[in-house]
Amino acid sequence: MAISEQRRLQLQNLRKFGRGLGEYEIPDLTKIQTESYVRFLQAEVESDRRQPLGLEGIFKEIFPIASYDNQFELEYLRYELGKPRYSPDECRQLRLTYGRPLRVYFRLKKEQPIEEEVYLCDLPIMLGGGEFIINGAERVVVSQLHRSPGVDFMELSDTVGYDGYSCRIIPERGSWVELATTRKDALAVRIDQSGKFSSMTLLRAMDAKYSTTPAILRLFFSEQIQSVKVGKD
Repeated sequence: MAISEQRRLQLQNLRKFGRGLGEYEIPDLTKIQTESYVRFLQAEVESDRRQPLGLEGIFKEIFPIASYDNQFELEYLRYELGKPRYSPDECRQLRLTYGRPLRVYFRLKKEQPIEEEVYLCDLPIMLGGGEFIINGAERVVVSQLHRSPGVDFMELSDTVGYDGYSCRIIPERGSWVELATTRKDALAVRIDQSGKFSSMTLLRAMDAKYSTTPAILRLFFSEQIQSVKVGKD
């Protein structure tokens, strides 16, 4: 008897002791990935009807870009996706990435405006099961939790008995900044995974008016002027 036939007979002889009367329908576990990618790409939506989110939102957030003297300005118009050069099976065999060419249209504003099409890249395309074909191998995007942007304050302690404090600044985009007190009661700064450096260096780099030590001290202490009489005893 074949293994499949044995398995079928075993399933027929199953006895259910649960209170549920029917079988539950298995949900589409790839729905989050597929729907998110459709919103990101908006490939089937006309260029003038796309919502400012996903790829369209990124272009509109970055552009227009103006020159330092405001004589030239590069404006984003729209993007188009071409047809794939190879099929998914061909990409698996040839170890290629299954994607569609991404072409973006820009307008350079000057005395005589110029519109031009620019080829950016081959954008990987998601298949029906939520997977991509990257260099011939199937890859998936795993959803994960991210810390929400904001400021976190923590109290630090160790076995030696040192108690300090830490402040972590988490932006929506960009590098994390952490400020913490050291064992010598100094305030140190760390950006991402870099080494620690003095917070005074950060203040001096942020604004030219805080480039001197007296200017930084005025932020924390009030200035008092006292007259001193110089004379012979």
